[in-house]
Amino acid sequence: MKIRGLWLAVPWALFVIAALGWVFYWNYVGNEAERRIRAWAFEQNAAGASASVERIVRHGFPMLMRLELQGVSYAPARGGWRVTTESADLHIQLTNPQHIILEAVTPITVSRSNGAATNVSADALVASLRTERGRLAVAGIEADNLVLDDPAEDGVLRVVKIVANVRPDPRMAGEYQVSFDAQSLTLPRPVRSFETFGLDVPAMRAAIVVSEGAQLLEQSPDDPLGPWRQAGGQMRFEALVLNWGPLETTGSGDGGLDAQRRLQGRLVLPVESPAPVINAVAQSENIDDSARRALGFLAAGYLVTGDEITLDISAHDGVLRIEGLPVRMLPPVY
Repeated sequence: MKIRGLWLAVPWALFVIAALGWVFYWNYVGNEAERRIRAWAFEQNAAGASASVERIVRHGFPMLMRLELQGVSYAPARGGWRVTTESADLHIQLTNPQHIILEAVTPITVSRSNGAATNVSADALVASLRTERGRLAVAGIEADNLVLDDPAEDGVLRVVKIVANVRPDPRMAGEYQVSFDAQSLTLPRPVRSFETFGLDVPAMRAAIVVSEGAQLLEQSPDDPLGPWRQAGGQMRFEALVLNWGPLETTGSGDGGLDAQRRLQGRLVLPVESPAPVINAVAQSENIDDSARRALGFLAAGYLVTGDEITLDISAHDGVLRIEGLPVRMLPPVY
């Protein structure tokens, strides 16, 4: 009887040991996550930035690990902006702590040094990060019914669905693959020189390769993209899908910034029916009379022939050109 009782007790003893081990592991993961958050904030503040989390509350025991971050605020040392939110949830996979998910619980406010602010809200807004041996494996962001509202400006940007991901490019060291998919965009106001295209963008998708990606993490006074630009950083559009007004195309191209921080590069967009697209550009109030007449003649020719066109859009020396015709001057991006 004693031996039989001993065997009955063994499973219970193993269960208690396993349960105590899991409690210890759950708390260890939580402690380590909180330590890393505090260490990150300390390192950022020591480097001249401003980072703070007022309070961290753990939830989810025993199967989940969710850290409620209350009073989150971050401002880079020289970025000229600050992001704040009352609450965000940090989800950690207990079976793979290198995979974390950050979920926005309350609206986010992005304040800029000039006093302007953008309020960001969504039905769901989630960012994820997975690392392997301390290096980026994949990062992404996904949002449903995203709204960006700048109270000082007219209009509101709305996106029904947006998904973006970035990962190292296995084909070339130092390059990163970026995918972007936005469905049913509503622009806050007309785009200059493309006013007649309207505010509704049914679809926008892109597959981009960013060269010299590590330079984007480098700090530079008053020029956050300076190290990347000076290193010859470029964005290579391997595929670009755009449905906007009369334009429905799948193209490719490349681009970057010149020494004056203006866009420079080229997009090649095959268009089956170019006449409506060129006519729409020609109707812009920001096009001068000579360019409008030239574009009108060009559209008429395609309307008569019915030919397709590979639309060439370029930006060089601060001038945006369509099929070689100057459309508008380009200001610095920032």
